[in-house]
Amino acid sequence: MQQRTQVIFAIGLLARVALLLWGEYQDRTMVVKYTDVDYDVYTDASREVVAGNSPFDRTTYRYTPLLAFILLPNVYVYEAWGKLLFVASDMVVAYVIYAILQLRAIPESTAINYTMVWLFHPFSINISTRGNADTLVVLLCMVSLYLLMKKQLVLSALIYGLAVHFKIYPIVYALAFLVFLDEDYDHALASRPVPSSLIGKALHWLNRHRLTFGLVSGGLFLALTGLFYAIYGYTFLFEGYLYHFSRTDNRHNFSMYFYDLYLRYGTSGGFMMGLIAFLPQFLTLFNISLRCGKDLIFAQFLLTVCFVVFNKVCTAQYFLWYSVYLPLVLPHSELSGKQLLAMIGLWFGGELHWLYWAFGLEIMGQNTFFNVWIAGLVFFVVNIGLMIAFNTHHHHAPLFAKGEVVGVSAKAAKTD
Repeated sequence: MQQRTQVIFAIGLLARVALLLWGEYQDRTMVVKYTDVDYDVYTDASREVVAGNSPFDRTTYRYTPLLAFILLPNVYVYEAWGKLLFVASDMVVAYVIYAILQLRAIPESTAINYTMVWLFHPFSINISTRGNADTLVVLLCMVSLYLLMKKQLVLSALIYGLAVHFKIYPIVYALAFLVFLDEDYDHALASRPVPSSLIGKALHWLNRHRLTFGLVSGGLFLALTGLFYAIYGYTFLFEGYLYHFSRTDNRHNFSMYFYDLYLRYGTSGGFMMGLIAFLPQFLTLFNISLRCGKDLIFAQFLLTVCFVVFNKVCTAQYFLWYSVYLPLVLPHSELSGKQLLAMIGLWFGGELHWLYWAFGLEIMGQNTFFNVWIAGLVFFVVNIGLMIAFNTHHHHAPLFAKGEVVGVSAKAAKTD
């Protein structure tokens, strides 16, 4: 690793440590706390475990029990243990991004330039230092991708199954993974004859890699689900998974469905509308998986953006989920620097417009529900436009060809 690369990683770490220290100071001296309210929920759940109770005895704890166990040192050792863990995870994410870029034959000096998109991304720094556990899920997704590129199929599947257990959203990658695992991933599969019958073709499509990945990842997910169901019962199933299907947030929600969910809040119509909202999301995800699955990294980027944008609930930390793929898709993008700056300006403009009206509603107590909804629609259109721009200017190519990783595009080689 070059000295410049080491210095950049060190600066990224120092920035996070500085914000951790600032957060401790702000929490002690100011009315508005730096620490994410979810961090207090995690810690309280760990206290319940220490007391011999269920982590779900803590109201609003809607995560895997594993998280409460991982954060037991918050109770036994140091309350900021979890923040240190999340910052460490954030830094490992950066290193895995860097490693994936090098697997694609990008020179080190160029790879670290793209890695800086994550290292100095305000969302990644802010979310990890405030104590949000989403960095763990993002790390699992990145490690699963890296292992798959290294042809460690079983390990990749195990990590992916764990990621879905931690947070349900990575399930949207499942079909894309299966599309990806074809004869380009393992060239030996290309020699298999294709049967003429429909059933034969279906069985031919279910090659050993697809079966292995599906059975291993799904098996681990079901095993963990079964284990915690046996321990905590239906409460675990509802709080950990089912709640998110019926969730109808009428605050802190960037979604275009916000206003309708607000008007129907607490009614059977609101629940049904929440379920109906999954239909366009599902159809779009299905289409992206089939069309882009062979270009797996770009498919995961589009799938995550689509899931977040079309979801009936959209909060700020969701933006982290697709931001992690930016350093990996930019090398194959034909967007110019000016175009990227304009897109960043549009995105932040849409977000700030929403925040302006949300501030009036949630802080000032003003009746700006309709304005927040309009701002959400504008933000939706902006995100769809940016997704189209990325897709239009992306150099579409399979991640693997003849069993090998496909190298970088010409554009990336010139950004050194």
